[in-house]
Amino acid sequence: MLSGLFLCFAVIHLIIWLWGWQLWSQTGRPRVLLIVLVASTLLFYDNFRIGIGRFIGQGDLLYALSVPAFAWHWSLLPLLIIAAGALARLAGLRWAQNRLVMGAFCVAAVLLSALDIPSIFSMQLYPACLADTLRYSTRVSAAQLCAGSDLVISSGPGPLVAIITNVVVLAVGIALWAQRGWPWLTVGAGLMFIAAGAFATSVWSLPIANFGEICFTLAYIVTCAHFARQRL
Repeated sequence: MLSGLFLCFAVIHLIIWLWGWQLWSQTGRPRVLLIVLVASTLLFYDNFRIGIGRFIGQGDLLYALSVPAFAWHWSLLPLLIIAAGALARLAGLRWAQNRLVMGAFCVAAVLLSALDIPSIFSMQLYPACLADTLRYSTRVSAAQLCAGSDLVISSGPGPLVAIITNVVVLAVGIALWAQRGWPWLTVGAGLMFIAAGAFATSVWSLPIANFGEICFTLAYIVTCAHFARQRL
């Protein structure tokens, strides 16, 4: 049943992503929305490879299908920080109009990328199971062991970059709510923060966090389109 949920997540992400491109075309092709769409390109794929894992089984094929998901995550996620600064400028927030502020967003994104990109070249993935799902992951908890002979892996790359990215986007969302009366980025980023943080130690942290990604991505795309439309 859980495999089916991830496949549903994949379909939802794909629909949101394709709709985002339609909004991009309708709102003057804003650069900020382009950045968000590029950064979220493989969210559907990440859920898809988890959903189909049980049907493929352990081995080289599933491992190979998993590599692009992690490489994408470690290289493109910080783009969302650049998008957060660009969104603040697009919405007319006074503090964001200073080029030094936008430069700070870009520098932060580059530094965070520098933390994660090396992981692509030293990637080690291990089989992890939860309910009827099978996937390859950098970390495996005791509750996600596929067989009695498998080992708990807790030393893989951590979520620091994802956490910082979420916090930065949430901060911009709060600023948009306070200064422009637009709450939806705060809602989406807040749900992502709760889903990934409050349930981090739960056995079901993965599906909960992936649901949070849907809320986050939808809110980000809608917010970019909203403020881009105001500039038309």
